[in-house]
Amino acid sequence: MNGLKGILDKVQKPGRYIGEETNSVRKAFTKSRTSVVLAYPDTYEVGMSYLGLRILYHLLNERDDIVCERVFMPWDDMERELKNHGRRLFSLESKTDINRFDIVGFSLSYELTYTNVLNMLHLGGITLVSRQRRGDEPLVIAGGACCYNPEPMSGFIDAFIIGDGEGSLPRFIDEYRRARAKTRDRKRILRSLAGLEGVYVPSLYKAEYSGKRFLRLRPVEKEVPAVVEKARVRDLENTYYPVKQIVPLVKIIHDRMAVEVMRGCPNRCRFCQAGAVNRPVRVRTVDRLRSICRETYRYTGYERISLLSLSSVNYPYLVDLVRALKEDFRDRGIGISIPSLRVDETFYSLPEMISAVRRTGLTFAPESASDRMRESLGKDIDIRVLCRSALLAFRHGWARLKLYFMVGFPGEPEDEAENIIKLSRELSGLKKTVSSGAAEIKVSVNPFIPKAHTPFQWLGMKEKSGMNRIKKALLSNSSRKIQVAFHNLEQSLVEGSLSRGERRLSNVIYTAWNRGAKMDSWTEFFNFRIWEESFRENGLDIHDYAYRTYALDDALPWAHIRTGIDENYFKTEIEKSGLYRPPDR
Repeated sequence: MNGLKGILDKVQKPGRYIGEETNSVRKAFTKSRTSVVLAYPDTYEVGMSYLGLRILYHLLNERDDIVCERVFMPWDDMERELKNHGRRLFSLESKTDINRFDIVGFSLSYELTYTNVLNMLHLGGITLVSRQRRGDEPLVIAGGACCYNPEPMSGFIDAFIIGDGEGSLPRFIDEYRRARAKTRDRKRILRSLAGLEGVYVPSLYKAEYSGKRFLRLRPVEKEVPAVVEKARVRDLENTYYPVKQIVPLVKIIHDRMAVEVMRGCPNRCRFCQAGAVNRPVRVRTVDRLRSICRETYRYTGYERISLLSLSSVNYPYLVDLVRALKEDFRDRGIGISIPSLRVDETFYSLPEMISAVRRTGLTFAPESASDRMRESLGKDIDIRVLCRSALLAFRHGWARLKLYFMVGFPGEPEDEAENIIKLSRELSGLKKTVSSGAAEIKVSVNPFIPKAHTPFQWLGMKEKSGMNRIKKALLSNSSRKIQVAFHNLEQSLVEGSLSRGERRLSNVIYTAWNRGAKMDSWTEFFNFRIWEESFRENGLDIHDYAYRTYALDDALPWAHIRTGIDENYFKTEIEKSGLYRPPDR
């Protein structure tokens, strides 16, 4: 298979690299077609679970003037075999080396995949540092949630696409084709792209500092816009959705039909970046969603439908949609799952809703066990309602729940860990009032990580010593019925430092990769010492980036990216939270 003999028989999961899936698209490379490879910087199982990649893949392939293929981060065994056989990283569909494509487009959804981007470029024979790339090398672009602060990756990415990609990426490629027809000069092509909505070309901006303090980012040419407004899909109802989706050959994390019912979130949690950057709320109608599900089922045969959004239970027509889908797929054994983060008595009065959630279990996200903290976080959940919901769930046959909490906020109660365990035990014990035995409660606890473009963007993380005390208190109270999982603190520290960093961190990322960092989101690969040393080698302190509290008048490295929300709104919200204390100068 295209020279892969002797490679695939030596790797653990060859299905990750074969391609040939049902509904994958194979086209001939011609001079009239622009070639694009969509690159996801994690394994096939993770990347193929990402709906955004599926949407863009099929959207681009519907155009005759574009060849679009896929590539994922190879596992360690495959990387070793590629090197042993002198092969470059290749696309799944045609097994073409990725350095032969016109455009390589990365999805950046998690900061701990940054070193994977460098590793994939290196394995593909593409120059890592953008300013050093030759004119005959691919244009390297990126989109995704992490691009709302693009600066840490600005040294490697030629152009970022900020916001919704369904409209902006096709326009980007159209402009690329026009510019490429006139010139092969890389800088001139990038200048023409910089004028598009949602497109940020970092090489056209210069960062200024005073000592170690970031001052501003300014355009290097008059024609370059000072700010970049995110691209936004205004009409979700008629926005492209692929019904003839790829059916993976190997089991992926979310192996199901994922249907986006709503984009944006009506809740106003002050720590949540996804809710802030995806405003305003846009919905699809029940009729449109029914049509999507029927057609997708016809082409894929998926036996489970996931109604996807940031808060699906806030979808205004949820009851009607679930009832309609139950009718559409009657006697076909199709399951419907709803991420059930907020439920009430109405939910349990509807048999259709109960059966929709039963397969995936019941999940609540109170975030804090303290009434005061939930108010500060903007998390509108009443614990009394939560307890009533849990009791109703037990009456309808559930025996286990999952709870999500976040810890490490400034002003957090000293006994937050004890209160989390106390609440978990209370919920577990409620089951005894309706049936024998306590309920199993899985408690997932994550450290607070401040994100750009949120009211909490100015806050710092809680120091490691304080977080270790919370972690120890939680884990020491785990039991057979109350199981606590705590996210790796050192991984969170790296994520926190990268999430609010400026472009000097490009050097840190490069150094970390050069020292062997990769697959940092996988605990078996993650090496915190590499990151500490990489910051230090570049004259920076990882703890300063993670723990730093910004003053409200400080220049923020991501301020040139605009999401449509006024900065004064964020300042008002953080003041209302009561958690902000200005840093000492």
